[in-house]
Amino acid sequence: MNALNRRNWLKMTSAAALGFPLMTSAAPDPRARAKKNLKLGVFTGVYAGLPLEEAARRIAADGFHGVVLEHAFADVKFDPWAPDWDKARLITSTLAKYDIKIVGLFGYYNLVDPDLARRQRGEQRMQVLIENWKQFGCPLISTETGTFNDKSEWLESPENGTEQGYQACRAALEKLTKAAKKTGAVISIETYWRNVIDSIARAQRVLRDVPGLKLVMDPCNFYRKEDLSRMDPMLQEMFHRLGKQIVLAHAKDVKAAADGTDLPASGNGVLDYPLFLRLLAGLNRELYLVIEHLTLDDVPRARDYVLSQFDKI
Repeated sequence: MNALNRRNWLKMTSAAALGFPLMTSAAPDPRARAKKNLKLGVFTGVYAGLPLEEAARRIAADGFHGVVLEHAFADVKFDPWAPDWDKARLITSTLAKYDIKIVGLFGYYNLVDPDLARRQRGEQRMQVLIENWKQFGCPLISTETGTFNDKSEWLESPENGTEQGYQACRAALEKLTKAAKKTGAVISIETYWRNVIDSIARAQRVLRDVPGLKLVMDPCNFYRKEDLSRMDPMLQEMFHRLGKQIVLAHAKDVKAAADGTDLPASGNGVLDYPLFLRLLAGLNRELYLVIEHLTLDDVPRARDYVLSQFDKI
C-alpha cells in the first residue's frame, strides 16, 4: 500500500470509527428525489360543484394523480350515514377511469366535541369508513384532533392544553385505531395549534401513546404567529421528531393575522416551500402532497406555484 492510499484508508477507517458514514457515491439529488417520490393530489371537495364525470376529467386534466375523497359531487352524493354502495362504486370507478387514485378518506370530526350529538354523528361516519374502506380501495382515513370549544371545531379552548383534555383526545384516538386494526384501516391525524394536539411535542406524544396512529403532515398548522420568525428550525424539528409517522402531506400556506394566523392557498403566505419539499423528499418514500384551501378557479395558480417550488429545492 503506497503512502497516499494508506493515508486515505486511515482517514476512512478513522471516520468510520467515529460513526460518520463512508461516502462511496454521490448523495441522491434532493430535487430529483422530490420529483420522483412526491405526487400531487387534491381534495375532491374543490370540484364538488361539478357532475362526477366532469369533476374526474377536470381533476386529471389539472395534473392531479390522487384525491382525498369527500364523497359528494353535483349529481352523485355518497352519504356515510345512509350508505348507498352503488353510488360509492360509481364514484370509485369514475375516478379510476381517469387514473385517479383515492389516497385518503375524509373522516374529519371533532374528537372531543362538547356537543355529544355532534360528536356521535362524527363517530358514526368514521365507523362506516373504518368498516367499509375496501369499498373505496383506500385504507387511510384522516381526522383532526378536535377542541373543547363548543362554537367551532377550529377555535381554541383553555381545556385543550390540559392533561385531562389530552387524555380525552388520546382515548378517542385509541378507540378509533383499535377499530381500524380489526379491518386493516389506518387512522391519521392532522394537528392544529388551536386543537388538542397543538404542537410538535404533543403530536410526538400521541403518536407514541397510540400504536398504529399516523400523521398527516401539514406544517402550516403548527405555526402560531410568534413562531413564524423561526420557521425553518421548526420545520426541521417537525420532520426530525415526526417524520417516520407521516403517511400523507398537505400543501397550503401560512401568514400572520390579527388573531393568530391565516391559512391561505399555496403561494399566498410565507411557508418555506423549498425546505418543506426537501424534507418530504428526504423521507425517501412515495407520498402524496395534497393541495388544499382552494377555490376551483384558483387551482391552476396554486398548482403551478407548488410545482415551481420543486426547482428551488
